[in-house]
Amino acid sequence: MRIVPTVMICVALIGCGPAQNPGPGMKDARDVSGNYTLSYDNQLTLKLDIGGAVRTVTQSGYGGIADFGTYNGQPVTLNLTEFCAKPEVNCPSEAFWAKVAINQPDLKANNFTLQKLSVINDTVHTLPKGQSAASLGGLIDHAQEDRFLLGLGGGSSSNANCLALALSLAGGRFSRVGEHVDMVTRYRFEDGRACTPGDGGVVDAGTTDAGVKLMADGGVFTCTAYQAPQLIIPAGAAVNGIAEGKVALGFTGGCAFGPFIAGATLTMETGYTGVRTGDFDPPPFTPAEVVLPDGGLLDGGAADAGHSDAGP
Repeated sequence: MRIVPTVMICVALIGCGPAQNPGPGMKDARDVSGNYTLSYDNQLTLKLDIGGAVRTVTQSGYGGIADFGTYNGQPVTLNLTEFCAKPEVNCPSEAFWAKVAINQPDLKANNFTLQKLSVINDTVHTLPKGQSAASLGGLIDHAQEDRFLLGLGGGSSSNANCLALALSLAGGRFSRVGEHVDMVTRYRFEDGRACTPGDGGVVDAGTTDAGVKLMADGGVFTCTAYQAPQLIIPAGAAVNGIAEGKVALGFTGGCAFGPFIAGATLTMETGYTGVRTGDFDPPPFTPAEVVLPDGGLLDGGAADAGHSDAGP
């Protein structure tokens, strides 16, 4: 888990370039604040990492048994119903809430494209006097199609308490009215690197012979066209929801399977979408620090939630 002080966000991370300031009476294009209802697909991907060897099981819903085979002669199975029912365990659709209120507390203070994001549990909107709703703090990058990332882990877990590991996360992309995907033409070499077409469909990009990029074995790379999806977002379009959402939680093997596999790591992932239901209207809450999952930063595909261009 990484706790990132707000004042350090744009010092430590790339992507803090200035955005265009809104004119008088105009809404800030970066503003994604509002209340949202989330829906989970509950199509689970479970990955068991035993010493670097990863076993993957897919499951529809939280019922049934996930079978990972055997380890040292012992069966490795997980009863998902029983596991998620443990009071100390939060499975993906429990760790991130069904209703949330979202804002960007520093939005008016600067014109950075990378902003702090606050997500508040709005499952119960009216709370008893003196109680506060839980909240999470993360980052949203408006230069990367409004993709965001939040850390969900509380730190290193033990076999006894089954806390989510620090690699746990929630991420996604804020969607906008009228957005759609078009197929566009891209170009790449045979090794997958992007290129620009030149004369005769080849490119002079380094050591060349007659305008053709040479391979190490004396052959040539040619710049070839292919079709790739690209997300098209109308200028000034209003935010209407959350797309490409993913929640991923990590647990120790000992928590899930017992001490015979304590050194392993189990991750559980599911997808979700969100619908914006109104303006930002949170229950009472205490603002949370910015927390990012270990190894997780905004890199053009927050939380691996998807990319607008499937090519290089």
